[in-house]
Amino acid sequence: MKYLNYTLVLILALALFTSCGNKTKKEETSGTFDLQDYIKTAETIDPSLNSVEQVFDILAMVNAEYYDMLTNDPYSAHAYKSSYPMAAANLGIYVTDVLYHFYGEATETMYLAFSAAQELAMHIGVESEFGAWTIEKLEGSTLHRDTITMLFNSLLTDSENYSSEQERVFVHTAFLTGSFVEKVYITGSLLDEKIQMEEKSEEDEGDIRELLVIYLNQLNPSTGVLYDAYVKQQDQLKEIEVLSTFEQLKALSEHLIELKPTLAVAPIEEIGANEELKKSFQLIENLRNTLVESGE
Repeated sequence: MKYLNYTLVLILALALFTSCGNKTKKEETSGTFDLQDYIKTAETIDPSLNSVEQVFDILAMVNAEYYDMLTNDPYSAHAYKSSYPMAAANLGIYVTDVLYHFYGEATETMYLAFSAAQELAMHIGVESEFGAWTIEKLEGSTLHRDTITMLFNSLLTDSENYSSEQERVFVHTAFLTGSFVEKVYITGSLLDEKIQMEEKSEEDEGDIRELLVIYLNQLNPSTGVLYDAYVKQQDQLKEIEVLSTFEQLKALSEHLIELKPTLAVAPIEEIGANEELKKSFQLIENLRNTLVESGE
């Protein structure tokens, strides 16, 4: 069962690592928050990207380094049980970390991150189904764009911890926030690390341009989608104080995506000197610190 659970988490991590990339902007709706609209907009998975190996190929393509320091401490899991939203946000972080550890061949740390995810899944009330899928159910299957969103939502629906859809929606939003923030934090940190290299080969410069495009595509429109969700659910998510930072990142990401065609082909020195890009790195780090330091 431990191996089955590990396999499921890799599939979940794949979905999380490629999620929130929809190029269609979410339409504003009035009144109550519509979960199905959020699913369609926030959780897009490239239909051509349907295996963990393909994610590794992308990381290898840009010569992504493995830095253990970029991931969250698995031993902090117990500290995130102060609320369901905080636990869900860090569950999203740990599941994303599992994939990155696996890419870095850090087997022991990967299992620690998986154990942390299991601990939080149990607290949220989805542990019984979190590892219930078998290898036979997953082998050969293609991940559709809403797979991870629908899966996690169905687990929340089946959980005895929630009495209403409203409760499930804000826990779900927190989960997506954690996975998004960790994904973009790792990508941005890898990009910044490469930009700061004193001597760069032509291959290094190509890696920087590819990582830049990946990073900007991750930022927009996902940041705006999550900001809209937080605005509509701010009473339920008030324990996660990210609304102001998301608002700043939303405006910045919209500007950066407009700059992408020219910035991606600019001299590397110009990319590294771009103040908006550097500010985005800082805002993402601020968001992550809010989530991972909440229990300290």
